[in-house]
Amino acid sequence: MQLIDFQSSSIWIQKFTETRKRLELIEAERLTSNISKNTSNEILETWNSIPDAFNCLKKLAYAILTIFSSAYACESLFSEINSIKDWLRNRLTDDSNSACILLKVTSYNPDISYLSSNL
Repeated sequence: MQLIDFQSSSIWIQKFTETRKRLELIEAERLTSNISKNTSNEILETWNSIPDAFNCLKKLAYAILTIFSSAYACESLFSEINSIKDWLRNRLTDDSNSACILLKVTSYNPDISYLSSNL
């Protein structure tokens, strides 16, 4: 019943149409000017703005949205492990493997200019 009520609401149809347009604009800007703006924030903000009257629909949406990101993270981790543990580096210890994997999957970018200026 929540889905039927949600689909028949012109307010939410308009909200998701606007969100789609914003996502397309962000993606077009990202492709043309190499701006790395995250679109997942836009999607989560839209779903968070839905009232609690549609709580079952929100739970279903969150479950569906998280499936793909967690599967992607798992697959990319296995891909990184395969590149680390190839036939040339098959004698690495478990500690070395763990350190290499953490370095490979961490998205930390140090501020080199700040670090070098404080020497």
